[in-house]
Amino acid sequence: MDLTDLDHFHEAMRTVPEGGKAVGFTCGRDELVAWPAYELAQFEQGTQVWHGDLHALLPAYGPADVRLGARVSVANLYHMTNHTYLTTQELPADARLDALRALLKGFFFSLQIVHAVRTGVFVPTKCELLAVLDDPSERMLLAHSIDPNDACEEDYATLQQWCSATTQSLPAA
Repeated sequence: MDLTDLDHFHEAMRTVPEGGKAVGFTCGRDELVAWPAYELAQFEQGTQVWHGDLHALLPAYGPADVRLGARVSVANLYHMTNHTYLTTQELPADARLDALRALLKGFFFSLQIVHAVRTGVFVPTKCELLAVLDDPSERMLLAHSIDPNDACEEDYATLQQWCSATTQSLPAA
C-alpha cells in the first residue's frame, strides 16, 4: 500500500453517504502479515469488516499475544501520560486539557484490551464498555473519553495511577 492507494480510498469514501466517518486502520497485505501478533486480537475484534474475511488474512495469534498486547498498550499509555504531563507544564490550561483528551482516547483502547484480558469478553464500543465497568476510576476516565469536555486536570493523576496499577496487575504474556 502506498499513498496513492490511500488517495483512491479517500476519493471513494467521498462518494459514500457519511464516508467521511470511514477511518481507522489501513494497510497492505504484506504489512498485515508482518504485523506484531500482540496487536492482532484487538485489531480483529475492533474492526467492522464490510467486505471479505479479515480473519483469513491475519497471521495466527493466541492468548499470550493478547496479554502482551494489553501490557504494551498500558505501558505505552503510562509513558505518554507522564511525557505529556511533563512537557505541557508551561502551556496554557486549554492546551494541557487538549493533550489530556488525546490521552483519554488512547485510554479507551487500553482499557478495552485490558477488560478483554480480565474477563475474556471484548467490548467494542465506549458506551458498551462503560455499562459493564465497576471500577470508579475506570468509569470516570472512560466517561471523560466519551465526553471530552468533562476532562479536568485531575484526570492526569487518575490516568497515571490507573496505568501504574494496571501494568503491575496484568499477567505476564
